[in-house]
Amino acid sequence: MKSNFKTFLNAAFTLGIACTLTACDENSWNNHLDGFEEKEEQPITDAQTVEYTLTDTEYATIAGLAANKTLAGTDGADALAKVGTLKRFSADAPASKYVPAFLESTSFPYFTLTDGSAVKMTYKVAQEEPQEYLDAQNPQSFTVTKDMYQNDVWGSEDYVNAFAPSMPASDYIPDLLSDYADANDGKYCVVTYEQALQEPVFGGGGEVPAVPEVVFEQTFTTEEGFNQFTIDNKLLPEELDFIWSWGGANYGAKASAFKGSSFASESWLISPEIDLSGYGAVKMVFEHVVNKFPDADFAKANCTLWAREKGGQWQPVVIPEYTDNTSWTFGTSGDIDMSAFGGKVMQFAFKYVSETDKSGTWEIKNLVMEATPAARATAKAAIFVPTETRNAVYYYNNGAWSVPANFMVLNPADYSAMGQKFPNLSKAEPYISIWLKNNLPYAAEGDVKYVIWANYANSATTNKCSAYKFNGTDWTPDNFVTEETNQFVRNGGKWIFDPNVTITLPAGKSQPLSTLYYQTCVDWVFQNICKPLGDDNIKSGKFYVTSYGNNEYYSGTSAYQGNVDLRASAARAQYPAEYENMADEAVVALEKKRFMEEVMPGALSILHPDAKPLDGIDVLYTINFAVYTGATNNYTAVFKVVGSGKFEPVSCTWDE
Repeated sequence: MKSNFKTFLNAAFTLGIACTLTACDENSWNNHLDGFEEKEEQPITDAQTVEYTLTDTEYATIAGLAANKTLAGTDGADALAKVGTLKRFSADAPASKYVPAFLESTSFPYFTLTDGSAVKMTYKVAQEEPQEYLDAQNPQSFTVTKDMYQNDVWGSEDYVNAFAPSMPASDYIPDLLSDYADANDGKYCVVTYEQALQEPVFGGGGEVPAVPEVVFEQTFTTEEGFNQFTIDNKLLPEELDFIWSWGGANYGAKASAFKGSSFASESWLISPEIDLSGYGAVKMVFEHVVNKFPDADFAKANCTLWAREKGGQWQPVVIPEYTDNTSWTFGTSGDIDMSAFGGKVMQFAFKYVSETDKSGTWEIKNLVMEATPAARATAKAAIFVPTETRNAVYYYNNGAWSVPANFMVLNPADYSAMGQKFPNLSKAEPYISIWLKNNLPYAAEGDVKYVIWANYANSATTNKCSAYKFNGTDWTPDNFVTEETNQFVRNGGKWIFDPNVTITLPAGKSQPLSTLYYQTCVDWVFQNICKPLGDDNIKSGKFYVTSYGNNEYYSGTSAYQGNVDLRASAARAQYPAEYENMADEAVVALEKKRFMEEVMPGALSILHPDAKPLDGIDVLYTINFAVYTGATNNYTAVFKVVGSGKFEPVSCTWDE
């Protein structure tokens, strides 16, 4: 029945926006035509009833509206912000409070609706969200540095830039977080660190291998050198075959999205991995030129240099001397300090971005990176052992950091195993559910895990927490939300939350809404009254339902006539055994009682299973209907929602 009801509503309520009319000034031609003055004074009206479901992006829109931020104030700011990040409303940030501002804004597609309009809004609402899930939504990040390894972990001239089997990370990370992390930045923290894959062996008088002064020198002056780099076109117009390309010995690497016209693009030219283990000071220098951009500021903002440690996140690197001209003359970038990556395996990348109406050319050549050996106090310095970048999640509580129960975090190696080029995901599924199944083969039904992962969206990577529950076979996402549909009405120029529903059932044959509701009443009588009496066919005519199967005389509802038939004679003729010894007044009184207390509440439960009571508000369903007693009269019955899909009678005007 629910799907039929939806189909009917979609057919009954026309969704549309009235044409926007342009006002005319006093000199407009139509002011001089008879009748236009009167028409101009008439207000534009667009009163409709529409069904609307919020999109994921619209939750963020609602959370960001200035009117809602003012409404939330300081106390409600966090709950409102979570509407945007978690894409749902909650008891602390209810839709009834914050949706009206959205309906009044131009972000709502039907913002031109006028008084008398109603929006049946479907949206997501939080259901018993665990506090740890909420607290972990925006975990902070923390990376163990070289100085921390030397001074806080090893505390000796003999050290490696990593934890080791004899120096486990779990022994040191809580103290490092206490000393260097800010607990106020978030209760949960993702810690990135290096783990030595074997125990380091120190000293022993052995000689330290000589390290060349220059560990890496790559130029773009040959096509072979250019081909060592990876091109990642994150946004590539269909009209272009490439963005970064080889421009020849005189032009080096060339980025351009200009091809007869301009196109929006984002493309990265990424170097191979560069091992700087054992090196301290690192610098980079190259020649480049920017041409054909509309303005220099756009060029500087959209031609950028980035770097990252292996397994880490890309970080912007400032170019000290930026050449932007239109003379095709290359200039030197200046010495770019990359010492922050000394001692690490790292990569650098050139990021080129254009816009639909702003595009040009960026050319780079003669790139050189140089590094000098890190200072060593004695020959006993640690040998360099293979390491792996790992992540761990920690929780701050009662003044100390510890590993939280039921939390897991993806590692760089996990992203690689998932087939990702970078250590992040644009979406959680289908990756995390498979990862959990592979890593937790002995999970029990009902187990819950919170997984923190790196989410790449809108050209940025942030940590995100997702919840999963094991159903005995698979791990499934559980975001602790359910969908609700409620009504908002526009009155007096304002949108207000109004969950009450008014349904008018027109009298007469072939009225779709009346047929739907009354046939549901007839079906309810057959299933709940006639079947227990021994009936097995709705058209048997044995008891209360007639042989046509579309009207009944338990309460008098008729899907054929579109009314409630309260003629005592008709009820007595259909089921004499029930009514033959009753007075007419008693028959009518019994049918009325059954209509209000049993039949219509039963039909409403079938047609409105999603109806729910709300704290502090009586949710009422008002039914306008017709009664036939030889003549037709109209009445109004009111029912109250007392449970999920449950109704009880309040009043009916036939008692007045």
